Amino acid sequence: MESRRHRAQSATKIKSKSKQSKPKHSVLKKLVLLVLLIVIVSIALLTKVYYDVKNVANKSYQPITRQTTAQLPNLKDKSPVTFLFMGLNGKVANDILVLTMNPKQNKTTVINLNRDIFLTSEGTTLKELYGSKGVSGEIDAVQTLLGTKISRYMTFDLVGLGDFVEAVGGINVQNTIHFNSDGFEFKPGTLNLKKSDEVKAYLNKIGNDAMNAEDMLIEREQSVLIAVVPKMKSVNTVLKYKTFLNAFGNHVKTDFLFDNLKQLGISYNGVLGNISKQNVKTIKVTIDGQERKMISEEQVKKAHDKLEAALIE
Repeated sequence: MESRRHRAQSATKIKSKSKQSKPKHSVLKKLVLLVLLIVIVSIALLTKVYYDVKNVANKSYQPITRQTTAQLPNLKDKSPVTFLFMGLNGKVANDILVLTMNPKQNKTTVINLNRDIFLTSEGTTLKELYGSKGVSGEIDAVQTLLGTKISRYMTFDLVGLGDFVEAVGGINVQNTIHFNSDGFEFKPGTLNLKKSDEVKAYLNKIGNDAMNAEDMLIEREQSVLIAVVPKMKSVNTVLKYKTFLNAFGNHVKTDFLFDNLKQLGISYNGVLGNISKQNVKTIKVTIDGQERKMISEEQVKKAHDKLEAALIE
């Protein structure tokens, strides 16, 4: 009798444990299914992002035929790469920058060339050369001028600069003068620019002195351009990747292939936050009765040496 009761109690306990284990298995099963769902959705999203980026890169790709040559280094080895970056306003090159990105130095070196530099070999200025000979003429002239190999180019339509600022979640720039433009007030000091119309107002030409107003505008354009570059890798940009891609596809042209851009994103990402910029100073000379800006041999050597130093691995 006692033995039978004991077996009955044991059976009851076993049955009770069995009932308790079912909810645990059920919860575990749901968790596994949830994790699998997250993985599947993540893969789908990453695949979509990948093809979105590839489509935009292909849209921006524009090869050129040039007279000079320069081989693209092995990006997988994180070799330093030099390219020409131009901010365009219609048929005029407003901003002419030579960039060398070197992951092994963890630095991006920027040489800023004055757009009004007169090229005696071309009989025109850097800014006007773009209108007559395009990107190929510009990159040939700059490579010859500085004596440094420039393997690729990237152009940026300045009309879309505000779109990029919005896409990266805003930027900080240092402003030197107080002015009002299109309903916005810009005070001296650090400015936080977030909206496209705000950037457009900031990049209006200000002042009665045409030459000085032009120089200050170029300076503001470059400060915005350089501020945008390191923000490209921010969390905000990743979250707004579609906005960023739209801006890139609409306003950027380059002869970097998609695989090149992908490798730059993987191996050169860190150098965007450390930018060293040098402005090439000009001298005024009179040519055929007209005042022109040129750069001395000393300034050419200084720019050349800085770029060569940026190539050291």
